[in-house]
Amino acid sequence: MLNEKIIEILKHEGPATFATYGTDGIHLAATWNSYIEVLQNDTLLIPAGHLNKTQRNVEAGSEVQMILASKDVVGLQGGGAGFLLKGKAKFEGEGANFDKIKSHFDWARSVMIFNVKEVTELV
Repeated sequence: MLNEKIIEILKHEGPATFATYGTDGIHLAATWNSYIEVLQNDTLLIPAGHLNKTQRNVEAGSEVQMILASKDVVGLQGGGAGFLLKGKAKFEGEGANFDKIKSHFDWARSVMIFNVKEVTELV
């Protein structure tokens, strides 16, 4: 599911913005591409220092939608590539996935485990 171009984007610094939906509407949050680790072909590990509202929305059943992009990766129209990823997530504050993230980001209070179910190339 996560193709080579997405993996290449994660190697270039830039914002990784994601959205959830809660009782008060759409909530946007972001991290950096370089903070995201690929666990499996369809699973991303994202350190959570705050992301409290994101976590509440996810725990209430919200889908996660994320935009990954880099102007340094060749896309559909030349310079710049971007993808929309959709799926479900969960947060863990202990266990192997959390330990892996915590070893790189000592500020992480938990890890968001994002299971990607749909990928759309945007640019």
